[in-house]
Amino acid sequence: MDNAPEKVSAFEKRIKRQVIGKPHRFLAVVPLGFEQTLVDELQERFKAQGARTEESSNSFDVKIVGDGKVEFTAKLVEAWKAVAYSRVANRILIHIADFKAENFRELERKAAEVPWELYLDESSTDVHVTCKHSRLYHSDAVAERLQKVIAHQAETFLHLKASETSDLEHHTSSLHVTLIDDRCTIWLDLAGEELYKRGHERFVNDAPLKETIAAGMLFEAFRMASQPIALFDPMAGSGTFSLEAAYMANNLIPGKCRDFALKHQPAFKEATWRFLLNESGSALRQDSGALPPTGTRDERFVNIVTSDISEKAVGIIAHNVECCPLAEIDPKPIVPQCRDFFSYTAKEIADACSGEASPVIVLNPPYGKRLDFDAPKLYTQIGKKLAELARELNPLGKQLTVAILVPKDDSRPGSRFTCTANLLHECPALDPAQSNSAKRIVTSHGGLTLNTFIAKI
Repeated sequence: MDNAPEKVSAFEKRIKRQVIGKPHRFLAVVPLGFEQTLVDELQERFKAQGARTEESSNSFDVKIVGDGKVEFTAKLVEAWKAVAYSRVANRILIHIADFKAENFRELERKAAEVPWELYLDESSTDVHVTCKHSRLYHSDAVAERLQKVIAHQAETFLHLKASETSDLEHHTSSLHVTLIDDRCTIWLDLAGEELYKRGHERFVNDAPLKETIAAGMLFEAFRMASQPIALFDPMAGSGTFSLEAAYMANNLIPGKCRDFALKHQPAFKEATWRFLLNESGSALRQDSGALPPTGTRDERFVNIVTSDISEKAVGIIAHNVECCPLAEIDPKPIVPQCRDFFSYTAKEIADACSGEASPVIVLNPPYGKRLDFDAPKLYTQIGKKLAELARELNPLGKQLTVAILVPKDDSRPGSRFTCTANLLHECPALDPAQSNSAKRIVTSHGGLTLNTFIAKI
């Protein structure tokens, strides 16, 4: 290894030229139904932070490519921003190879041509394979062959990176591979654990909502509501809506407390990463004005009112606030209280909306495993309550914005599972078929199909 320094230098130049310096395709995986929400979030994020020049602005392209899938083209550092700041994406992957493979010999030969050393460190690699309409239909066998090729090149990885400047910790990389119509496409995960995991300890109540779905609903509701905003989370459960809103209100990075796979990959630069985390920005940018610095209060949020009928839930929320970066903020952005949603009055809501703030109610009522009662009756009551609040808030100069999750009705003849129908019957302003200011997003959670209704009522 007489020429080790030169080899390392050449390797670093390859990293800069082939990985950092040129645009790549990236795939963002998002909760079903929130594809356009993620497109809007990424566009606003890149507009706020990534488009420093006309050239960089023009190089960014984002589009929906399938259910729960969004692709964008950008340089690697821009993708790091998406990993750090996106509240809606579950995963973000970089495209590293694409080739035709009709048999295992061709698969191994083409895979051996991939410059794995530019993307993987010497740690272990998990390979997740999906095969459709291909001669190579056995996903486990495909994964085994790819791992064999990668392992064979591992000594080269170590040889190239044998340097004092190489300080990569042991980490399991994740490759996501699709074989469709004999076309093999390989993506490398930049996130690691799914991005809905924000990295801090969190107690949960029954059937907790994923943070990415909650963030998507908040994103849609806040864009629809007039600003500034007062948020009401009266069926808070584990406090997911309130926690996400408090992160937004204080411009905190979603994954501030967690690790990311990208930090263990050869192209990672600690100084660049720290610079990205110190940039200002908000996923709710709606104008061309300056954004509040990260970690400072966003004045578009005036209040977060959090409550639940269960004392256990209130205790869980209080614990979750103390175990995340919100605990460092004074006064506390979330002070949960034990209270029934149906006890709220329009006057109380209007009083909590100081100044010109608009009320936004977010609801994740019981469904699925939590349905140990008459669910359609509950959604009838919720619809009546929302319609009543909207009717009484209007004379007080406040228009209510609502975002609510509802289980999809059972369409089988004679079924009495009619939660959506009952809700919309009592509060037709939530129905896009009857109101131009209403929006419906069909998503899934916990194996159930859900309707998300967002509307000004």
